[in-house]
Amino acid sequence: MRAEWRANIWMATELLIVSVVLFVLTDRIYTVIATLNEPLGFDTEHCYVLRVRELTEAAPDFKEYASRDERYRDLMTLKQRILARPEISAVTISSNAFPYNPNSSMSQLDIDTFSMADAPILIRRVDPDFFKVFRVEGASGESPERLGEILLQEKVIPSDNTLLRKAGVRSLKGLYGKQMVFQNEDTLTLRASFRPMKFSDYSTIHGWAGASMFRLFHPSYMGFMEGLSVRVNDNMDKNFAEKLMADADKQLRVGNWYVASVDSFSFLKDDFNRNEKSAIRNVVVCALFMLLNIFLGILGTFWFRTRQRQREIALRMVSGATRTDIFRRILGEGELLLLIITPAAVVIDYLLTSYEFTSWYDGYFEPMHFCVSVVAAWLLMAVMIAVGIYFPARRAMGISPAEAMKTD
Repeated sequence: MRAEWRANIWMATELLIVSVVLFVLTDRIYTVIATLNEPLGFDTEHCYVLRVRELTEAAPDFKEYASRDERYRDLMTLKQRILARPEISAVTISSNAFPYNPNSSMSQLDIDTFSMADAPILIRRVDPDFFKVFRVEGASGESPERLGEILLQEKVIPSDNTLLRKAGVRSLKGLYGKQMVFQNEDTLTLRASFRPMKFSDYSTIHGWAGASMFRLFHPSYMGFMEGLSVRVNDNMDKNFAEKLMADADKQLRVGNWYVASVDSFSFLKDDFNRNEKSAIRNVVVCALFMLLNIFLGILGTFWFRTRQRQREIALRMVSGATRTDIFRRILGEGELLLLIITPAAVVIDYLLTSYEFTSWYDGYFEPMHFCVSVVAAWLLMAVMIAVGIYFPARRAMGISPAEAMKTD
């Protein structure tokens, strides 16, 4: 009995370690799946970015502008000409704003008594038409057109999860009507928030770029403009880029402004996600490989343990125990060991999560995330133990009691 208890203690210790490792792996896989299933917060289907450039002083047709406003008026004239094309439904000008954009800038936005001094958020400088191009909606169901009106009036619209990482506030709806301070300068009123936009398909809205705000585009940002983003009518995508560039020299040239190239957002999406997609694939493959190794290890341990009890199984059969009774007893012992170590494993899992040693997804402790990972790890362990016991036990019960009781 002492030897059996000693073996069970070592087995329980092994199960505890493996259970914690499985929790970390299932937590990581959960994070990947949850991230991929988050809504993007925007729609880039049928969208293109027109790379707009200016003539240099060396160009024969270079125009000397008397003021910045004149230069900006020419840009707006170009925007209107593009919008007048029959295949285009909306055009927007922006800086560090459109999806799948490697450029970014950060800023401070204080809301009511919440100071963001130590947690700056992503800033997207856009005009009111941005919401129509990318179909961004308000957190309270505001249409893209309505968000554009609010931006024009209030100059700033934050994402609904702006205070999530800072203060655990999931939504700004309860703060509507409160005062906002942008970069310690402008005092504005919070009238609306928008549904969070992901920075990429493989990033989470709970991450550093999940909290962001729209700032009304100002002519002073013309030098940081990436181009004009457009939405094409659903049935007019065919050869859009070729047709537009064919007319670019004659129709889409205003002052020094001209359209240099056209890129589809499907191309930008694939290019932007390539590295992250590869990294996620590597993480998943490594996690699955480790799961396989753990499975084989647990399987081998219980297989060996059950084989060692072959004579005990034969003796019980001689004593009148049925196959079901024997299997239930052996499996019950393995699963009982798992139940005994589970409370200790949950405590360790909680400490790992609290100190952010596991995957960072929600930005803070999230009960559902934690429970799913714990239950998934426990179920995997239970299945591994059952498989490791079932096959050798079945084989042992197939041997005649006389042969099993022979002395080696």
